[in-house]
Amino acid sequence: MEKLLSETFYHNLKDVLNRDFEANHHKTTLEKVDWEAEAQKVLTDLTVFFSTINTTKLKNFEIDKIGVIDLCWNEYGGDIEVDFMPDNNFDTAFDEGCIMNNSAIDNDKFFETYFNVDGEGSWAKIGDDYHQIISLYYHLINDIIGMVTQQEEFKALPKKSPCHIGFAFFHDEERSKIFSVD
Repeated sequence: MEKLLSETFYHNLKDVLNRDFEANHHKTTLEKVDWEAEAQKVLTDLTVFFSTINTTKLKNFEIDKIGVIDLCWNEYGGDIEVDFMPDNNFDTAFDEGCIMNNSAIDNDKFFETYFNVDGEGSWAKIGDDYHQIISLYYHLINDIIGMVTQQEEFKALPKKSPCHIGFAFFHDEERSKIFSVD
C-alpha cells in the first residue's frame, strides 16, 4: 500500500496523543490505529462520494458551481458529512447554513474495530476523548486533501475559481479553510 500520510501528520498524531485523555485506554487504542489504512479509506470514500455528485443534483439545491466544499464531523453519528456552498467567499459562504449535508465518510467500522461501538453510540461511550479522534481525522484530511483534489471525480465537479475546502469539528462550529483549488 502506498504511503499517503506525511511526517507532518505523524507529528500532529504525536501531539494529540500527548494531550491529557479522560481514559488512558483510549490513548492506547489510538496508538494502535492503522492511520495509513484510515487515510486510504477516507481518500476512497471522498472519491466515491464526489463521483455521485452531478449538475442535476446540485441544481436541485440552486448550485450551478461550487464555491466552498464543507467537510463536517457529524457529532451524532460519527461520520463525516460534505456540503456544498455556491458562494466562494469563505467568510460569508456559510451564512445561509447547510444546504445538502450528505454523509461521505462512514466511520462505523473505525468505531466498531477500535472502540467496540457503532458511530451512533461512539460519543456517549468515548466521552471527552471523542474530541481527540475528531482532531486526528482533521489532521488526516488536511494531509490528504491535496490528493483528493487530484482525483478525476473531484476534477469533474463544477467549481468556481477559487473553490475552497473547509473543515469543522461540529455542525455549529466555525469552519477552518484547509485547501483552495483554482
